[in-house]
Amino acid sequence: MKYYGNHSLADFLKIMLDILLLIGIGMFIFISKNALSSDALQISTSRKVFICSLFLIGSISLILIVYNLRKIVKSLIIVNPFVRENVRSLRNISIECFTVATCYLLNFFMNPKYGEFHLIAIDARGVHTDMEFFIFFFAGCFILILSKVFQQAVETKEENDFTI
Repeated sequence: MKYYGNHSLADFLKIMLDILLLIGIGMFIFISKNALSSDALQISTSRKVFICSLFLIGSISLILIVYNLRKIVKSLIIVNPFVRENVRSLRNISIECFTVATCYLLNFFMNPKYGEFHLIAIDARGVHTDMEFFIFFFAGCFILILSKVFQQAVETKEENDFTI
């Protein structure tokens, strides 16, 4: 199996990311419309605006993560992954991960569910965790380090290209 280039795993992944991007945008629009027009939330207007703002910021960040991943995968298809654009995309993904982590943390403190916090819980509905903040925080840290590794690889590649 080929991992990069045409008709490869990277090509399949790009198609999946395209589909995920379209589904994500559609769900974002649908959920936003329903949340803003619904009177089911029996909370104050200021709190509703704050929660909807967190949803807006977090959702846009998730869509941007998928978009930047798509750009990186496109460079794998053309067999040129060590370019500055991928360094920028990785750095942007890390910033977006930190943004999502911040939204989760603010939502956690905004909603009174301290007593219901579970590191991990198993019930009739399945396995649940309240650790989303840590998942996105550590993913952001790891991807930021990866962007620095890619930056060093790009600099080495450019230096070698000038040598030849």
